[in-house]
Amino acid sequence: MAKKQSNKATLFIGIRYTCVCYCDKSKEEDGDYKTVARLFFDTLELKIYEPQSTLLPEIREHAAEIQARKGQEFQVSGRGQTVILGGR
Repeated sequence: MAKKQSNKATLFIGIRYTCVCYCDKSKEEDGDYKTVARLFFDTLELKIYEPQSTLLPEIREHAAEIQARKGQEFQVSGRGQTVILGGR
């Protein structure tokens, strides 16, 4: 019997310049991990692309931590570039 991977093992969180991208490492689309949701820095809106994903509880928890930091700086690159969370 095959072992079921835990959600934490399949959740990939990537930081982009405009958003946090939440992906499922167990699925591919166009040669990349399947995007499940994105949290946009300017609005702090969580946009869900895969509403049936089992990763959503972990995604919502992580997104809520970032949303709670509204108005604070958030580093988006290794070179120290930042954005203001919710700072449209």
